[in-house]
Amino acid sequence: MTIGFALLPKNECRPLRSLDELADLWQREDVRVWVDLESPTDDDLRRLGEIAGLDEEALDDCLHGEQQPRVDEFEGYIFLVLYGLYGLKEQEDLDPHKLAAFCGTRFLITVGRQPLLSVRQVRARCGRHPETLLVRGVDVVLFEIIDTMVDYYLHVIDRYEDRLEALEEQSFDTEVDEEVLEQAAEVRRDLLELRRLAVAQRHLLQPVTKGEYDFISETLGQQLSHVCDHLSQVIDSVDSLRETIVSIRDNYHAGLTRRTNEIMTVLTLYAGIMLPLTLVAGIYGMNLPLWPPSNHPASFWGVLAMMTVIAGLLLAYFRRRKWL
Repeated sequence: MTIGFALLPKNECRPLRSLDELADLWQREDVRVWVDLESPTDDDLRRLGEIAGLDEEALDDCLHGEQQPRVDEFEGYIFLVLYGLYGLKEQEDLDPHKLAAFCGTRFLITVGRQPLLSVRQVRARCGRHPETLLVRGVDVVLFEIIDTMVDYYLHVIDRYEDRLEALEEQSFDTEVDEEVLEQAAEVRRDLLELRRLAVAQRHLLQPVTKGEYDFISETLGQQLSHVCDHLSQVIDSVDSLRETIVSIRDNYHAGLTRRTNEIMTVLTLYAGIMLPLTLVAGIYGMNLPLWPPSNHPASFWGVLAMMTVIAGLLLAYFRRRKWL
């Protein structure tokens, strides 16, 4: 199993298959290495820390806790905490995966609790064409990982945009149900989390783009500014999609109000028809001398015919006024 790559003199790239191989090459000043550990054990991290001389607290942060995206500077390297959105299997819900990175002059170490598709893709490219990445510097490898990671942010935005468009169309239906609101609320929560991550990672990268760290070249800092632009695009898109969610809720409540008004109108009209009929039935149920007399054989049918005429006239009137 390959855990990374070592660039030897004369641009010879060798895959690293164990931490013991890394230990043999680490002391050589003419070697660049990129080590990527997926779901390592605590023992692996301790061994890696001993080889590379990494900070123990930073090593603990690689696997434990949910730290905010950040960058810390140590003697000889910087430590970054980043979050990607795509694992090896695409999931419906937003599930950020933490990636910790140690970047020095001649080494890059990435550690993830879960496999990240962006890291896997860069590893595959580095294995096929090491001259395009590792030869140019380990900071270039770090840039490619971050750039690919942020590109997936934009893919996620596109996915939520399609989902909200479908929900917005459903919100116009006359038979729309509460599931539209529930799904819109879930999307809103995911978008807020996505915006929080984008803002934090843009804030993290801004000092890097300004050349405040010696381990990142000035040219690469300029390229990272484009990544910051993409993160700003993500933030703007999230704000726009949140307005769409407000529109979905307004459409739903407007439709609910319209249906309620229609129901109340129908019930009121039927009550208006039944009221005079109830009045007639009440009067003839008083056991008083009336016309037609109650003991007459045709009385029942006469009263019933009168009630039918009244109901028909009211129904015709309501239809003429377009209330029904």
